[in-house]
Amino acid sequence: MSVLLCATALATLVTLAGSSVGSGEIRRLATDPGAQISVNASFDPQGMAAADRDVRAAAARVFAGVPQRTYVGLLGTAPVAVKRVDGGTKVPDGPGGSGLHPVAVQDGRAFGRLVAGRWPADAADAPAGAFTALPGVRVGTGSTAPVDAAVPDSLARRLGLRPGSRMLVQDDFSRTMTLRISGVFQANGAAGFWPAMAGDLSEDAGASQKLLVVPVAALNGSAVLNGHLTAHWSVQPDFSRLGAGDLAGLRDRVHAFSGSRIALSVFRGKQPPLDDLKISSGLPGAIDQLAVPAVAARSELYLPSVMLAVLALATLVLAGRQMTVRRRAELALQQARGSGTLRLLRGAGAEWALTGIPAALAAPYAAGLLHPGSRGRGAWAAVGLTLLVHAGAVMLPALPQVRLPAARGARAAVAQRLGADLALLAVAVLGYLELRRHHALIGAAGASAGGSLSVDPVLVLVPALASGAAALLLLRLLPLTSRLLDASGRRSRALIGALAGWQLSRRSARNAGPVVLMCLAVSASAFATTALACLGGLTSEQAAYTVGADVRVDPTAQDSYSSAVLNGAYRALPAVTGVTPVTRTTANLPGGATEELVGTLAGPAPRPRSPIVYGVALPGRPTALLLDETLRSAGDTPAPVLALTVQDATGLQSTVSAALPAADGARHLLVVPLDLPLTGGHPRTYPLTVTAVNVLPTPGVHPARLDLRLNRIGSRGATDRWAAALPAGQVWTDGTNHAADARAAACGTNGPDSYAYVGAPGVCAIVPGGTGLLRADVSTGFQDPRKGSGQDADTYEVETAPGGQVRFVASPVGGPAPLPVMADATALRDGHLVVGSTTRLDVGLGSPVTARIVGEPGSLRGLGRGQGHLIADQRQLATALTLAGGLQQDPAFWWIGSRDSARTAAAIEAEPALGSVTTATSAAAALRSDPFRHGLRRVLELVRWLAPCFAVVAFTVHAVVSTRQRRKEFALLRAIGIRSQGLSVLLSAEQLGLALFAVVPGALMGMALASTVLPLVTLDDSGRPPYPPLPVVLPWGTVALVTVLTALAISAVVLALARLLARVDLVRVLRAGEDR
Repeated sequence: MSVLLCATALATLVTLAGSSVGSGEIRRLATDPGAQISVNASFDPQGMAAADRDVRAAAARVFAGVPQRTYVGLLGTAPVAVKRVDGGTKVPDGPGGSGLHPVAVQDGRAFGRLVAGRWPADAADAPAGAFTALPGVRVGTGSTAPVDAAVPDSLARRLGLRPGSRMLVQDDFSRTMTLRISGVFQANGAAGFWPAMAGDLSEDAGASQKLLVVPVAALNGSAVLNGHLTAHWSVQPDFSRLGAGDLAGLRDRVHAFSGSRIALSVFRGKQPPLDDLKISSGLPGAIDQLAVPAVAARSELYLPSVMLAVLALATLVLAGRQMTVRRRAELALQQARGSGTLRLLRGAGAEWALTGIPAALAAPYAAGLLHPGSRGRGAWAAVGLTLLVHAGAVMLPALPQVRLPAARGARAAVAQRLGADLALLAVAVLGYLELRRHHALIGAAGASAGGSLSVDPVLVLVPALASGAAALLLLRLLPLTSRLLDASGRRSRALIGALAGWQLSRRSARNAGPVVLMCLAVSASAFATTALACLGGLTSEQAAYTVGADVRVDPTAQDSYSSAVLNGAYRALPAVTGVTPVTRTTANLPGGATEELVGTLAGPAPRPRSPIVYGVALPGRPTALLLDETLRSAGDTPAPVLALTVQDATGLQSTVSAALPAADGARHLLVVPLDLPLTGGHPRTYPLTVTAVNVLPTPGVHPARLDLRLNRIGSRGATDRWAAALPAGQVWTDGTNHAADARAAACGTNGPDSYAYVGAPGVCAIVPGGTGLLRADVSTGFQDPRKGSGQDADTYEVETAPGGQVRFVASPVGGPAPLPVMADATALRDGHLVVGSTTRLDVGLGSPVTARIVGEPGSLRGLGRGQGHLIADQRQLATALTLAGGLQQDPAFWWIGSRDSARTAAAIEAEPALGSVTTATSAAAALRSDPFRHGLRRVLELVRWLAPCFAVVAFTVHAVVSTRQRRKEFALLRAIGIRSQGLSVLLSAEQLGLALFAVVPGALMGMALASTVLPLVTLDDSGRPPYPPLPVVLPWGTVALVTVLTALAISAVVLALARLLARVDLVRVLRAGEDR
C-alpha cells in the first residue's frame, strides 16, 4: 500500500508538473496573435501559383517537421463604405460603416463559427487552388452584380445586419454595389488568423472586425471590391499537436527566416513571381516572452511538489523501517542459526519483489485516474525512484549493522539533543533568510539580464527543510502528551489511563518517526490549502486592481462616439449606479522624468471640498444653449464660427459650435443644441460650465477686424434662463496658441515676423467692463492699415489661413493656484519629490501646469504599475489644462459602478461602438483560467488531499507493527483481569493521543509556513512579486475541516485495529517461543 501510494503520487506530480508548464506555454502561444509567419505580396494572378508553391515549401523547411498549417487569402486594401442598409435612405447611425475591407480566405470555416445564417458559396471551404487559378481582371473593372458576404458579429451589431440584409457599399471612386449578408460569424481558431488576413497583427487593432468575407472569384471579379488586392499567406503552428520541446528550435529557425532575403529563403535565388513580398513574424518574440513566465511557473510548482515528494519518500523509509523492526527478532534468529548476509538479502529481496514491484507497476495507471494523459519517461523514473528507495529501506537492515558507541552520561545526552535542536533551528532560519534575500525561487543566473533562467534547487528545498526541522523540534514536546495522560490517569481509578501515559513516555523514541511523518503530512496539506486560499485572494485582488470598479470600458480606438455621447450612453445602461471617466496624459517633470498624469473622480484622486471651475455656469439642466451676440465687421468677410467649450460635472469637456449670423451689428439670438444620441434622454452630467470660447474665421478670404460681443449666455429647458456674468475674481484672457506672436502678426502694422503666423488670426484687444459677458476686437489676418484704394491687395494683406482660430479663456485674476495631485512612490522617486513640494508638469501645451504634491496614494486600483502616476481631480485637471492652452484628452477608459455587472456588461457588448468591457468577475475568471495558474492549482489540490493519505498510511503501519510487538504485554494485562474492551480503550488512548499531538501542530505549522514563505516566493509573469502583493489568507475553516477528516480517518483506523488486535489468545501468546 505504501509503495502504491508513493509511486502514484510521485508519478502524478512529475506528469502534472511537466505537462502543466509545457501545455501552459502552448496555450499562451495559441492566444498570441503574433505567433505565426505572415507573408504578404501584391496580387498578380499570373504569379500566384508559383508563389503559393514556394511559400508552402519554405514554411515546411522552416518548421522542419513541427506541425503547421499554411493558409492563403486575398485582401482588398482599398476600403469600401456603407451607404445604405436594407434600402434605407441614409448611412446607418453610429460609427462603424466605413473602412470595410473585403477578404477571401482558404478554409474560412476553420477560423469562424457561424452565429446566424450560412457562409457564402465557395467561401467556407475554399481550397488553395481557388486562389492560384484566378483569371486576370483589371483593377476597377468587372461585375457590379450583388455578392454574398459574411460579416463579423461585432460589425453586424454595429450596423444592425442579419442574414438576408442587403448593404449598399461604395468605393473611393464612388462606384457602388450591393452585398447580400448571408451569415454572421465569430472568430475562433488561431488568435492571429483574422488580424493577419486584415493585414494587421496588432493585438488591439480592430481591422479584423471590419472584414467582409466573400468568395474569392467575386473578390477578384468585382469592380468595387478588387481595388488593390494583396495576397497573404498565414503560416500557423498546429497548436493541438505542438510540443513544448519544439519551441526553442522553431524560434531560432523562424527568427532567421523572418530576417532573411526572400529571394533566397523562399524562392531559392529565383526571381520572385510577385512584387512587394514581405515576411513578418511575431513568433520568436512570443516564444521569448514565455521564458520568464515558464520559469516562474516551474518555481511555484516545484515548491509543493518537493514537499509531497519528500513526504512520499519519508513514508517509504518509515514503512520499510517498521517492517524491519517487526522482523528484527527473526533476522537475529536466522543469523544465530548460521544464515549469511547473502541469504538474508535474498529473502529481503524476494519480499521486496513480491510486494513492491506489482504496486509500482500499477502506480502509473493509478496516476492516470488523478491526472489523465500519457505517462512519459518522467513518470516511470519516479516509479523507479520509489522502488529504489523502498528496496533500500527493506534490504539495508539485512546487512551487518555498525553500532556506534552511545553517548556517556546525562549531560552528554542533553548537550547532544541541544546541539541537534540548534542545528535544526539554524537550518530553518538560514532558509528563511535566503528566501527573504532572493525573494524568489529563481536563481541568480535567471535574474541577470543576459543569463539563462533557472530555478534554484537549494531555494526550492528550503520550505521542505524548514517544515522537517519544525516537525523534529516538535518531538521535544512529546513528553507533554504523556504527562497529560498521566494527569488524566491520576483522576481516574482505572489502570488504562496511567498505562497509556506510561507507554507514550517510555516508547517516545519508537513513536518519533510516525509523529514526524504525520506532522509533515498534515503540514503539507495545510500549506497547500493556505496557498490555494492566498492565490484565490490574489486573483480577486488582481482582478479588482485591473478593473478598478465593477465594470471597466475601454473605448475603441476608431469608430467610437465622442466622450459626451459615451458618458450619457453609459449612464443610460441598466443597473448602472455611477460613471467615472479616467483620462491619461503624459507629463514630463523637471529633470527628464516622464510620468502619467491621471484625471479621475474616484480611486486615489484628491477630494476637494468645492473644486473651482472657471467660466460661466449654465443654470438648470439645459437641453440647448442660448447665445445672445452682436457682431460687427470692418469688411465683407463672412461671419466666423463660434465654438464653446462646455465642461460637465465630471470634468469632461466637449465643444458645441454655431455659425454666427451676418456681421451686421444687430443683436441675434442663437440656439445651440446640447442633445446627444444614445443617451436615453440624459445627455450630460449637470451642472455645465462654459469655460472657453473659440472664434474660427472662414479661411481663404480677405481678413477683417471683428467687433464681437457676447451679451448673454443662457439655458433652454422647460423655460429659458440666463446665466450671470463671470464671477468676481475671474476675467477673460487670450488663450490663443502663441497669443503674442499671433497678435503681432494679425493686429500689428508690419505683418508676421515668421512664416508660421502668415494668415493667422489674433486677438487685438479684450475690452474690459461693460454690460455684456465678453467684448473683443479680433483680426482674422494681417491687413496693413496703410493700404489705400486701388492698391494691390496682395501687398498689404494676407488671406486667413486654414485652421486659424482665437481662444478666450475664463481665468482667475492673478493666475491659477497649483494643481493638487497625489503622487505614487515611483513618481516621487523619479521626480525627486516629497509630499508638499511643488513642480511643473510639461503636458505638451502652450504653458506648463504647476502642481503641488498633496499626498501619496495607498493603492492604485485600475491604474497598473510600472510608470509613475500623478493623480488629480478630473475637474481641477480639466480647468488646469484649459488655462494651460489646451483641452482635456478623451478618457482612456471608464469606471462604471453597477448593481449587476453582468447585465451592464451584456448591454455594452450588444453595442460594440461603446467599447470593450471588462468586469471584475470576468477578469478574475480570466486569471483563474491562465494555464500556468491552473497547473499550480492542480498541484496544490493534489497535495492537499494526498498528503493526509500518507499520514493515515504511516499511522496504520506504525499502529499495526507496534501493537503486534506488544502481544505479550496485552496477554499479561488480560491475565490480570483487564478485558478486551479495556485493551481497546488503552490502544485508542495511546494512538489517538499520539495522532492528535502530530495532527494539530502540523496544521498550525503548515499555515504558519505558508503565510511566511508564499509572499516571498510568489511571482508574476515578469518574474517579479505580484501586484498587488499576495494577500495572506488563513483558511481556518478549510484547514480545520481537512484536519478533522484526517483525524477521523486515523480514529477509524485506530478503533478498527484496537478491536482486532485486542483479542489476544492467552494460551498461544504465553506459550514459550511463540513470539520468536
